[in-house]
Amino acid sequence: MLASRPLRHHTADNNKEKVMSGRANQPRDLVWSLESFRSPDNAMRFFTAFKGAFMIYSYSVEKLYCDYTTQLTGPIGRRRMVVLPDFQQYSSIFNRIDNESLQQTSIHIYPTIKNGVTKLIVSGKSKSTGQLERLPLRQGLKAMKMGYFDHGTLIPALMLGDLREFPEKKLPYLKLHHIDLDKLTELSEFERKDIHKSAWANLESLM
Repeated sequence: MLASRPLRHHTADNNKEKVMSGRANQPRDLVWSLESFRSPDNAMRFFTAFKGAFMIYSYSVEKLYCDYTTQLTGPIGRRRMVVLPDFQQYSSIFNRIDNESLQQTSIHIYPTIKNGVTKLIVSGKSKSTGQLERLPLRQGLKAMKMGYFDHGTLIPALMLGDLREFPEKKLPYLKLHHIDLDKLTELSEFERKDIHKSAWANLESLM
């Protein structure tokens, strides 16, 4: 189970939410197409294995969602994964997250299979040497928190396009984004610290 999330003292801006496929308040960029995936079911299982530990960002409404579920929809060949935020949990939604605060990183998380055993690997460029490092998931997450990889201490989040599939294999992977808190000038220092705390509280179950 995930660690309990801290209470956040801000309100949701419901007026900016958009409608997608008849779902009230469903941002369009929370529907992730898996049409190009050779094994969309594997990608879905891989994503749900993280049990919602990563915050999800919607650039269309500039929000971060901490509480959500996922659903695989569509016929074979047109699979989509829909991220369904819990809009009733207003305290788990961060508003006014400017698009420019989301930065790409070198960090990927992917499965490896050896002797029938699947393990998760975190790879990324070392901040000090610039060399690519590969670490087991728990060790890699701790390294991210300690600032070992590029961008220093990472505030990880996922958005549309971050769930991918290796072209030569049917193995999915995640490409992480970093939230640059210094660019969130409309937020108070308390709110920025709350985002940092919440991002890592969510990941405690994986460490």
